[in-house]
Amino acid sequence: WVKIMNKASETMNVVACCSNELLRNTLPVMYSELEKCQKSLEGYLEQKRNKFPRFYFVSNPVLLQILSQGSDPQSIQIYYEKIFDAVDSVVHDASDPSLIKEVFSRLGVDEEHMSLDRPVKAQGNIEDWLTDLLLEVQSSMKTVCGECADEVEVLSKDLDILRPFIDKYPGQFSLLALQLLWTADVGYALENCRAKKGIMKDTNRKCFQVLQTISSWCLQDLGAKMNRIKIETLVTIQVHQRDVMSDLVNLYKSKKLSSADDFEWLKQVRFRWDPEASDQLNDEGAMIISVCDVDFKYQYEYLGCKERLVITPLTDRCYITLSQALGMYYGGAPAGPAGTGKTETVKDMGRALGIYVVVTNCTDQQRFTDMAKIFKGLCQAGLWGCFDEFNRIELPVLSVVAQQVLAIQNAKKSNCEFFQFPGDPQNVMLDPVCGFFITMNPGYAGRQELPENLKALFRGVAMMVPDREIIIKVKLCSVGYVNFTELAKKFRVLYRLCEEQLSKQKHYDFGLRNILSVLRTAGKTKRDNTEANESLLLCRTLRDMNLSKLVAEDTPLFLSLLADLFPEVGT
Repeated sequence: WVKIMNKASETMNVVACCSNELLRNTLPVMYSELEKCQKSLEGYLEQKRNKFPRFYFVSNPVLLQILSQGSDPQSIQIYYEKIFDAVDSVVHDASDPSLIKEVFSRLGVDEEHMSLDRPVKAQGNIEDWLTDLLLEVQSSMKTVCGECADEVEVLSKDLDILRPFIDKYPGQFSLLALQLLWTADVGYALENCRAKKGIMKDTNRKCFQVLQTISSWCLQDLGAKMNRIKIETLVTIQVHQRDVMSDLVNLYKSKKLSSADDFEWLKQVRFRWDPEASDQLNDEGAMIISVCDVDFKYQYEYLGCKERLVITPLTDRCYITLSQALGMYYGGAPAGPAGTGKTETVKDMGRALGIYVVVTNCTDQQRFTDMAKIFKGLCQAGLWGCFDEFNRIELPVLSVVAQQVLAIQNAKKSNCEFFQFPGDPQNVMLDPVCGFFITMNPGYAGRQELPENLKALFRGVAMMVPDREIIIKVKLCSVGYVNFTELAKKFRVLYRLCEEQLSKQKHYDFGLRNILSVLRTAGKTKRDNTEANESLLLCRTLRDMNLSKLVAEDTPLFLSLLADLFPEVGT
């Protein structure tokens, strides 16, 4: 090879350099040896992935780095985020560096941590101790979940302890407690509405009281950014729960609802702790989440402190469709234009069930072998997979994918522990919790129409237009506005009129991105001026954040629209 390289340096011509017998005889042999090495490497990595299925979602180069450094647990810190949903780092014991005591989730400079019930020994093969770490995180999460569920009964009788209760638990369990409290209160009210007069009204008043209490905290100095996200997320979910309760009260008054078995209540996402049930970890109780007639068991994935979507009627319908699809062992297929929240809704439903959702951005370069790797990982790890822009995959690949998905769904229907995956000589383990979702943008250039045999395996849900007014209302409430209902209506009407009446400019944006940006600024303005008139604060925020981008001819019209909508405020 030294002679060949020297000749290449002297010749400086590819064709002349390659036209020799030595090279022609040597290259095929070396290429054959290279293929053997690659095949052996793939087999070795496949063995490691079978032992710890989350390795299926890590690329070969990164997995080799992880395996090569497995004997040094400290060097694995940078890779935890590729394996877990929200674990960014772990804390090792000072006296014994091989023991892992806590896991951390980071949001900028802020950190949220969770202690493990039993330290995990990071020793031996990395796939073995990572499995131990995953199980211990889930087990510790379940312990905290059980404690939280027990304390909810005390919280229900004394709302004065709400603030210390919320501060005590991580964001994930604070939110879970709020949902447990709401489900128990509303369920009890519906069961006893015939016997106890006025119980529906009292429960509605309690929901509003909880909302007012939490919303008032948004105007306080909450310190870390993570704390603010935690409180605003609680408000986001509580607004929806208050709205649902108000609707149930109205239906009860009009005699269209009379018990806890009515569909208007059953279609909601309901949470309860069953001390006599068992789940994937042990027999010491289980958190049950119900949507219509489908029950899910909480999966105890550590999710950190993350924002949740504003729940609109569209989100509710999507939840119902997806839960029914999973109940019948099918997949879900939200479809609609970009920016309507298809992927985020799937991820949000996953967070409600405490499960890790692996998102894959599909392209026309996707091959059936790539899809097989992801499917096997999801089946063995018991995770959800969301395939974005699924209809960009080429038609021949989609035909093979249909057979792969069908094999998994048939195995789930038969309650198989292992099944034969197409193209794999070995049986693949199946965790029945796994789920598959595809999102599509119909009608876009370069998108395929799904084959009928694949389309039949997924239940479709149309997500065309997000409900802006509800999103604005909830976000205004979560940043501390009291008169959020009226202000949200004015905000929505202003932007609708702007889209209709202002001139068409390429740089104009009155969509959700601009709306959320204005709402963030409105929240900061409210915190800086807690006693000021809310209409004045929102009006000025809308004016200041939109005037700079308007062309001269549109400015007078925009100001007149503002003046019409906010007559009590001078612009």
